[in-house]
Amino acid sequence: MLASVWTDALRDLWGPGLVFLALCGWLVRRALRAARNESILEEQRLREFSQAATSIDSSTPNPNPTSTSTSTSNPTSTSNPTSTSPSPSPSPLRVPPQLFRADVRGASQEHLDVLARVLAEREMTPGAKRAEVLWVRSNPTHVAWAEMRPGNREVICVAQVDSGKVVARWQFG
Repeated sequence: MLASVWTDALRDLWGPGLVFLALCGWLVRRALRAARNESILEEQRLREFSQAATSIDSSTPNPNPTSTSTSTSNPTSTSNPTSTSPSPSPSPLRVPPQLFRADVRGASQEHLDVLARVLAEREMTPGAKRAEVLWVRSNPTHVAWAEMRPGNREVICVAQVDSGKVVARWQFG
């Protein structure tokens, strides 16, 4: 009697148990594949970043030819005014004082000047509080930047720029 109870229970659980084990094996296989793909992507991003950093270092002229450590000291510094614009000429950017702490990689000089003007106009309004610009990016027609506003509130701002003038603005957050 006891043997038949064991065999009946084993027979009833055998099918769902195998399905459960197969599902667990499939999920583990998918997780391993995703982890492998992510590590490959991270390696590719790191390789691209290091190639871009070395090309930026090699394209910027060294102001002091006797000192070679200054051009390679910190290529990821956010206040580095020698970041290059996406334009074909590798001229260094002039970063306005309002944006001295911002990461301006990928921003054009025209858009930095327009953004500095927008920030100066906003700060001149009575009761306006200063917002810290975290980063700036631009393409030929738009400039986007992130601001840290009072109360640790992060806001993404986008402006459409045409001939040095802001045509439209959006805020998110």
